[in-house]
Amino acid sequence: MQFQKDVEIRAPREKVWNFIWDVDRFISCLPGCKDAKTIEAGKRYSATMVEKVGPFKVEFPTTIEVLETEKLTRIKAQAAGTDNKISSRLKVELDVNLTGEGETTFLSFVAGVDIVGKLAVLGHGIIKRKADQVLEEFTQAVKQRLEGDS
Repeated sequence: MQFQKDVEIRAPREKVWNFIWDVDRFISCLPGCKDAKTIEAGKRYSATMVEKVGPFKVEFPTTIEVLETEKLTRIKAQAAGTDNKISSRLKVELDVNLTGEGETTFLSFVAGVDIVGKLAVLGHGIIKRKADQVLEEFTQAVKQRLEGDS
């Protein structure tokens, strides 16, 4: 499944970039994310994703690996995790792009998500709706945090 979300933020690009790398603040915007830890700054992180999707409560201990960065412009990362209770695996390829000048930054998220196991039996529609909802809540929280900071 592919997901894309663009958000305009009234903040300079450097402020948005620094916010993304402030793991505690950034992760606090992601619904269902807990126990985020830095393993190797700028390279490897871990977190646990907890959500209710259809009849399942999923809990994916996840490892996030930063594959590429272009300062103030782009981050490419991948995340993977397994929920052993419902025998499901999650893999996410993520591209984050920042553009803009002055006091406005355009933040774009493109994610390719693969889910296998019992969770996949729910079907594309249910999973896509839940993922769209989480992505919308996440981008709005990021926007609020950045625009609300002085």
